[in-house]
Parts: sequence; C-alpha cells; structure tokens
Amino acid sequence: MNDSALGSSLEAQLAKGAIAHGASILSAIARAAADLRGDLDDLEITTGLHYGDDPAQRYDVWRPRTRSSARAPLVLFLHGGGFQHLDRGSHWAFAERFAHAGAVVINADYRLAPRHRFPAAAQDAERVYSHVLAQAGSLGVDPEQVIVAGTSAGANLALGLAITRARSADRSAGSAPRAAVLFSGLLQVSDMKRLYRHRRVVFPLRARMASIAVDYLPDGGDDQSAWARPTFLDPRLDPLLYLEETATLPSVLPAMFISSGGRDAVLEDSLRLRAALVDSAVPCALDVLRDGGHSFQGFLFRAEVRAVWLRCFAFLRAQGLQLQCRSRH
Repeated sequence: MNDSALGSSLEAQLAKGAIAHGASILSAIARAAADLRGDLDDLEITTGLHYGDDPAQRYDVWRPRTRSSARAPLVLFLHGGGFQHLDRGSHWAFAERFAHAGAVVINADYRLAPRHRFPAAAQDAERVYSHVLAQAGSLGVDPEQVIVAGTSAGANLALGLAITRARSADRSAGSAPRAAVLFSGLLQVSDMKRLYRHRRVVFPLRARMASIAVDYLPDGGDDQSAWARPTFLDPRLDPLLYLEETATLPSVLPAMFISSGGRDAVLEDSLRLRAALVDSAVPCALDVLRDGGHSFQGFLFRAEVRAVWLRCFAFLRAQGLQLQCRSRH
C-alpha cells in the first residue's frame, strides 16, 4: 500500500470511528432524557430476541402497552451506519415513533462489514423478515399490513428486501410488504464517488463515503463500476439501479414514503428513486426537509421532524395501513 492509499485508509477509519461514536453518544443521551420524561412508559419493549445463531442476529420488539382487539401493523426497521457500525440501540427513536403510532415494531440488528461483506446484511434482512412473519399470530400483527423501513444503509436493505419479496410474490412464493418507509436512503453502493464527484464534500464525510464500498462490496470495492453493470444488477445491493434499469419490474411493489433532507449527502438517491417509481406508477411520496441533514428523522426534539413523521403516517394510512396520525413530544 502506497503512502496515499494508506493515508486514505487511515482517514476513513478515523471518520468511521468519530461518526459512529458521536451518533451513539447522542442517541444514548436522548434515550436517557426520554426515560426521565416518561415518554416510553406506555410502550412495552422486549429486548435481545434472536433470529439466528450469530450474536448480531438479534432484535427488539416495541409495541403499545394498550392493545386493541384488532391485529396491529408490523414494522420491520433496519438501522443505518454504512453497513459497518451502529446498531438497533442507536436507532431506538425510529422504533419509538412507529410504536407510538400503534405498530408492533421489530428493531433488528444484522451482521456488519467488513467482517461480513455483502450479501450477509441482505440475507439477515430476509431472515428476520421471514422469522417475524412466522410469528405473526403470537405477535398479534396483521401479516397483510407489513411495513419495511430503514434509514441510510438500512433503507438500502429495506428497499432491497421489498423488491426481492415483491419478485417472490409475483411467483406466488412469498408475502410482500404493503409499504416501505425509506429515510435518507443510501440506495446505490456501487460508485460511491458519484456522491462527491461534482460537489464539495468535507474530509470526514468524503472518507466515510469511500470506505463504505471498500468494506461492503465482495471484492473490497476494487472495481465498483462492475457492480453497476446490468449483468451484475442485484436489488439487494443496488436497489435503486435495479429499479432504474430493469425493463419489467415486479407487479406488487409496495407503496413507498421517501424522506430526505436538503443538506443530506445522499439526497440524490431519494430524488432518483421517486422518478423511477413515478415512471413505473408505484404509489410514492417524497418528503424533503429543506435544512435536514443525514438521518435527521431521529431528532424528535424538533417540531419540523415530528411533522415529517405525521406526513409519513398520513401517507401510510392512505394506503390502508392502520396507523395513528398523532404528534407526541
């Protein structure tokens, strides 16, 4: 490794560590404050359940303590972190918001890169989806009201899962989700340089972006362009490219709520996704918060963020999903 490559690698490692550590600290502080205010007292939280043998294959269940006689919608939420770090604990606010809207939420971990490269995380998303659907009765959820959701890398996994499940449903071999909620989605892993090729991006974020493909792609990102070719298109890796390039899409793609921020480095992916869905007549809504950064949807102390969630729930209700549209501080 030459000096330039070594320097870039060290930059990426420093950036990954700083961003992950900072996000975890902020999440822990916000969770402690929520506990002190009693914001979670009306929720039942079961932690540390497993859907596989690997220590990373764990999930928590969030649900309202007061349950109606009707079966609740089910939300599978997949956390962000560039496929490399963070966990379900750092994304508790997303689970809390869905649970307070009346859903049973599966807040899941998955195996992380670089120890586990693609397709490990995508396989875990499919595995936990199948696992919880098999328990629909005991969970008290309606298997016809399933939402897959995620932020950043988790949105990538959620969209890939929605597509592969829709393809299976087209072949009468699986149950497809009713809707997908995609927050600040990193929806194309190949060609990460596209995100800063024509715009100025500060060092920590640039290094962070570059490290994702290197750590996650099977070949270490040596030839990112190869994964963008039609012969290699895999909806579990580059779900956005799959939707843009595939001639015949599954007929049962779920309705999609797409949320991003005007200052989000991956806003372009959300804009492209909406265009692809509109072209294919898939019900969708794009919600861009002008001053929002990456994964801002977890900053629930901001009134404008809570308003985004209300618009999300209104969209889902319009698709027939029985979620409550109510604000909660």
